[in-house]
Amino acid sequence: MENINNSHQEPVEQPIFILSCVRSGSTMLRCIVDTHPNLCSPGHLNLGPLCANLYATTYYSLGKLPGMETEEQREQLAIKETRRVVTDILGRYTQGKGKKKWCEKSTVNIDYLEILAKIFPQAKYICLYRNCLDVAYSCIKFNPLGYMHELSAYVQKCPTNFVAAMIANWQEKTGKLIAFEQAHANQCIRINYESLVLQPEHVLAKLFDFLDEPWDARLIDSIFQVPHDQGEGDLKVWFSGKISKDSIGNGTAIPLTAISDELMAEVDTLHQQLGYPTIDALYAEQRGNDEPALYDLDVNDFFQNRFLQNTAAQMDKFSQLRGVCKFVVTGLKGGVWTIESNGDGLTLKDNGGSCDCTIATTYSVFCELIEGRKTAGDAYEQGEITGDGNIFMALEFGGLLFGNATRSLPLS
Repeated sequence: MENINNSHQEPVEQPIFILSCVRSGSTMLRCIVDTHPNLCSPGHLNLGPLCANLYATTYYSLGKLPGMETEEQREQLAIKETRRVVTDILGRYTQGKGKKKWCEKSTVNIDYLEILAKIFPQAKYICLYRNCLDVAYSCIKFNPLGYMHELSAYVQKCPTNFVAAMIANWQEKTGKLIAFEQAHANQCIRINYESLVLQPEHVLAKLFDFLDEPWDARLIDSIFQVPHDQGEGDLKVWFSGKISKDSIGNGTAIPLTAISDELMAEVDTLHQQLGYPTIDALYAEQRGNDEPALYDLDVNDFFQNRFLQNTAAQMDKFSQLRGVCKFVVTGLKGGVWTIESNGDGLTLKDNGGSCDCTIATTYSVFCELIEGRKTAGDAYEQGEITGDGNIFMALEFGGLLFGNATRSLPLS
C-alpha cells in the first residue's frame, strides 16, 4: 500500500466526466467505463462542489498572502492548488486500481461545469441524455418516500404537480448540458441513453474511440460480472445481469394533462436539438404500438352510451353533484369528453366550454379501470391518474366513473 499513498506519484492522464441529469443511466454507463482495463470510475464523488469549495478556500487564504497582488495570480493559484489536491487523491485511487485514467459521474456536477472546466481544461466529457418523459417517470418511481436532494428544490416549486417538477429539473439540467457541449465541442461526445441500450456495440465503439482507448466487444459481457465500487446512484444496476431495454417508453404512462402547454413547448424545443420526437409524437408512437394489441374498448361509445346509462341508477347517491367535469384519455384511441351533472342526471356536452374539474389518464389505464383489472387507488399511487380544478368535485365524478373507491382518493 505504500505506493498507493505516495503523494509524489506520476500524474495520471486527463480525467473523464460523465455529465447527465438524474435517472438518465449514468450509473450503468460508469460501470461500463469502469469495466475497461485502462479506466476506473468510482461512485458519486461530487467533485464539482468539492472543486468549488477548494477553489474558494485557496483563493481566500493562500491567495491573500503577500505576493498575491493581482486577480490573475490569485485565480491561477486557486486553480493549481485545487487541481493538485483532486488529482493527488484520484491519481492514487487510479494507480491503486492498476489503471490509467479516472472517470467521475456525479449528476450534481452539471451545476458546476464552469469550475470543472477551469480546473481540468483538457478533460473529456461524456454528455449523456435521455428523453424527458422517461426521466420524469423514473424520478417519480424512484422517489416514493422522499425526493433526492437534487430534486427537492423543484418539488418545492411545484408541490402539487410532481410531473411538472421533474420535467422542470430535466429542462434546466439538459439546457445547461447542451450549452456546455456546444461551447466545448472538441472535448465532448453525445450519447443518448436509448441508443446505448438498443445498440451498445455501436455506441460504445464510438465512445472508446473518443476516449482514445481500445475497444473490445467482449467488454459488454463483463459489465455485470466484474466488481465495481458501490456508491450513490441507481441501485437497480447491482441487481442487473445485462443491459436492459425495459425502461424505454415508460414515460408515456404519465397522463398528458399533467404537462402544461408552455412546459411541453419548452421540452419539444430541447427534444428537437437532441433528435427526440415531440411529446405528442412519443405518446402517439407508444400507444400506436401497444393499444391495438391489448385493448379494444371504444372510449367514445363508452361515454356516449354505456356511461350515461349505467350511472343513471347511481344518481341518487350523487344528488348533490352539480358541475362540469372534463375526462381526458390520452393515446390514439383516446380523446376528451365533457360531462355535466345537474343532480338529476348526466349530460354529454361540447368540449369547447369551461369545466369545473378534470380527470386524466392514459388509454391503457382507462381500459384497466373500466374492466376492473386495476383500482383507482392503485392507479393514483402509481401516478397513472390525475385530477385538476375542483378536486372534491373530481372525486365525485371519479366515483361515478370508476366506482365508490375513488371517493376517498386524493387525485391532486
